[in-house]
Amino acid sequence: MRLIRYRFGEFLLDPAVRELSRAGERLPLPLKSLECLVYLVANRQRAVGRDELVSAVWGRAEVSDTVITQTMRRARKALDDAGDRQTMIRTVPGFGYRWVAEVEELDPEAPVVPPAAKASEPAAVDDVAPSAPESNFDSTVAAQNVAPVQHKPRRPARIPLLLALAALVLVLGAGAWWWTRSPAPMPGASTTATRTAATVLPVRVPAGEADASWVRLGAMEYAADRLRGAKLQVTPTEQTLHLSAGLAEGQALDNADLKQLLERSEARWLIVPTAQRTGAQWRVQLRVLDSATDVAVDAVGDTPLQAMAVATDTWLRRIQRTPADRAAPTELQERLRRIDAELDAGQLDAAREQIQGTPKAIRGSAALQVREGQLEYRAGRMADAARLFERALAQQPAATAGVRAKGLMGLGAVALRDGQPDQAEARYSQALAVLAEAGGNADTSLLGNAYNGRGVAQVQQGNLEAAVADLGQARAAMRRTGDVVSAAMVGANLGRMEGMRNHWPQALQEFDGAIDVFEHFQVNDYLAATLAAKAMAQLETVQPAQARTTLARTDALRAGLEDPQLIGVILHARAVVALANGELDKAADAVDALAANADQGPLVARLSMALAVSRGDSGKAQQLARNGDTSLKRLDSTVTIVAVQGAGNKQDAARWLRPDTATPATKPDPGDAFARAALQYRFGEPAAALREAQTALAVANRDGSPNDRVRANLLRARILMDARQFDQATAVLGELDAYAAADYRVAWFAYTLYTQRGDTSSGQQAREQLIALAGERKLDVPPLL
Repeated sequence: MRLIRYRFGEFLLDPAVRELSRAGERLPLPLKSLECLVYLVANRQRAVGRDELVSAVWGRAEVSDTVITQTMRRARKALDDAGDRQTMIRTVPGFGYRWVAEVEELDPEAPVVPPAAKASEPAAVDDVAPSAPESNFDSTVAAQNVAPVQHKPRRPARIPLLLALAALVLVLGAGAWWWTRSPAPMPGASTTATRTAATVLPVRVPAGEADASWVRLGAMEYAADRLRGAKLQVTPTEQTLHLSAGLAEGQALDNADLKQLLERSEARWLIVPTAQRTGAQWRVQLRVLDSATDVAVDAVGDTPLQAMAVATDTWLRRIQRTPADRAAPTELQERLRRIDAELDAGQLDAAREQIQGTPKAIRGSAALQVREGQLEYRAGRMADAARLFERALAQQPAATAGVRAKGLMGLGAVALRDGQPDQAEARYSQALAVLAEAGGNADTSLLGNAYNGRGVAQVQQGNLEAAVADLGQARAAMRRTGDVVSAAMVGANLGRMEGMRNHWPQALQEFDGAIDVFEHFQVNDYLAATLAAKAMAQLETVQPAQARTTLARTDALRAGLEDPQLIGVILHARAVVALANGELDKAADAVDALAANADQGPLVARLSMALAVSRGDSGKAQQLARNGDTSLKRLDSTVTIVAVQGAGNKQDAARWLRPDTATPATKPDPGDAFARAALQYRFGEPAAALREAQTALAVANRDGSPNDRVRANLLRARILMDARQFDQATAVLGELDAYAAADYRVAWFAYTLYTQRGDTSSGQQAREQLIALAGERKLDVPPLL
């Protein structure tokens, strides 16, 4: 008997044939993602726990969180339910998932009539055939029957996005990932960035083709490699996927869209490959556009890569380029392409099937063992990954330099995941040595990734100067290969590091450069993360209004964000920026949204305490300071600063102080110095408080941000005002006069000082400025410093 079918909105889920369709059109979806949908819909009357879902779908318990998250992410993306919408699948924090959309059960035997298309949506038109007279490829079939082009870049969860204010949002995970996929080098590349010669789009393959999942990206990468072998610079794969995000999915290609994409890519040629099986062979067509022409090249081969090799070499000869490799692809090369394509697409089960199906004659090759190690790394099995990398490196005769470098970087990535940055640094250094021995034959992209990985290891060991040097080398290497997106990622990391070193102008400059690239290539997750980082940097430079403007640019991006950690980063920044601008209700909304994520409990407690202090709710602030979990203070001093100002007594405040671990070789934290001064002011002796405040200012002047200096000076001014030493307080506030028009805290203290001094005229002007900056803050409540 046929299984029940389920309809929800425009979607139809048919468990019997393992298909999900929308308005009658079948949607490509990995089997595990589809099986998760079936199980959640069938059990929609209740929430389904993570362990239960794993047992039902995978049939085993040892499935990593990364695999589950990626599987559910693809399911949600197919349903347009990604990001924070959750109108069909709702995450139950700390437990699992629940299906929440209305479902109609259909008679298993009844025919299904798809919902009518909206009148406002025009029907897809056939693609215009290439104008070249020599093309005899069946372009009508190719245009109408291709599987959907990957129109949004699939970005595996490779970057742990931290929520602490000074966290390196991108850098901590980047080096642990980039070694898993990198384009081949461009022989003879110059040492400076040059105009990209060609952009190769994913291969369009007929819907339903069994090999479509790997041909789309695998054959694309193979074509790009052959072009690089002829000394053409080719846009890196991930950058291409971002560029092509605007192409209509599942429809014929529009010439105007292609021309626009060519212009955005800044390449000379745009190559649009199409492949389809014809009997026992494959036929490939390369449609090549430049600013003036639109031509096509056809080729036939026994495999997709054989046909692609003939097509690319034919086109190279037409433009007077000599193919570097005239040989047909080997069995190992084709197998590696299949695996790489599945890894790029995040299809770990499919990649594993490709590895397990490898013929015995090539099963033990070092290159394949490195790929298998990358797969196990992605699946979260670090010990298995390390074993495979070690086995590949131990082979005799030794593998090529590129394979050995990838194996060493794999071990470095495992060490980073295991919290052993010193060992990671050693592995990345070995990889750099291997690439140096290869000389001019070294893969420039691997060089960039190795420097990046070592930079990450240096950061985790606190060696910021060495990390900056390594990341600078990484960026230079990536730019040489034309990989401007990866270079921008490194630039964003450098911006965060410059902030950690209190080089704020340089930090903002790095952020702006990265933001421009991410915006151009529509790399929206990195764009949102970097905008949030820039907004936090602007707060440290006492530019709250500018921070609000910067962060507002994430509003249009949030609906498309899928990573819950990244969404948490945005919400955290939104709360902090809203507090700085007196938008207390908006801050409260962000805190409530963060509270829906069980992992953000400590952050919610700190933000709730800051919100209570800002609102003048001393009872709630004191309760939170008294009962709060002080473990959060290990991340940074921000929570200590807030708790000391919110506590109701010295004992509650003191429990939040962090131990003074500064040594002659390390720098003290300006936030810790300020917190100790604030505690003395609230619960100590005025003379001792003033001395501590002056110490805090000295630390801020040497090792702090403009915000640290403003905060310390405002505390000094407050102590002097309480002692009625108005002339000295006026001198201190005079140092902050440049901030009075932008920062509410400075304006509040200026107004208070003029009022206490009886300076009516100056007080009235200060009050007008104060009201303009207050937002929802009450003027009789001292501001949170």
